[in-house]
Amino acid sequence: MEFDLVALQKQIEQKKRNYPQEWLGRSLAYTPYQPRPISESLRKTQTFTPKNLYHLPDSKDFLEIAISKAQHHSALLLDSLENLTYIRRYIHLPLIFNAPIIDTYQILESLVYGADCIALRAAILSQRDLKTLSDFSLKLGLESIFFIHSKEDLTKAIFAGANMLVIEDIDLIPLIPNNKIILAYATSSHKGIDSFILSD
Repeated sequence: MEFDLVALQKQIEQKKRNYPQEWLGRSLAYTPYQPRPISESLRKTQTFTPKNLYHLPDSKDFLEIAISKAQHHSALLLDSLENLTYIRRYIHLPLIFNAPIIDTYQILESLVYGADCIALRAAILSQRDLKTLSDFSLKLGLESIFFIHSKEDLTKAIFAGANMLVIEDIDLIPLIPNNKIILAYATSSHKGIDSFILSD
């Protein structure tokens, strides 16, 4: 996923001016959604069969697609909060907000919209920021999935307390502690993978 960090930061600052974080926090008292656990639903079965997640496209028929995919997947990955909060009314699977997160405001916003889990990208965050965002997420009851591209990313994620890791390079798998949940795109193949991320 490509994105402009500067543009993202400006967007967040604009949201903070329109809807301050304190106001967003107070709105949690009125949200009908509570985060649902996700980690164990992504761990491979006792017969070592990997689970599947589906990366939902941001298309006009997103709801119809989500309903059809819900029967055969363990969770849905979404890039749009607007789509996520709409789907939450109809889908009982855990929903993962997949957009890049660089600020605690986004995590609070994700919870208000009904996300069960967020994606944290180690490559765009410092060790300190990654840890801060991960801790803040856990404080709110949201689990985090860490996207890993390198050994450096993996080290940062482990020190930040990562439990679920999305990897692109399967050569990193031997470096990952045994108790972690490993996710990968369906183009990968390795016995250590717990869940595959699928898309059309």
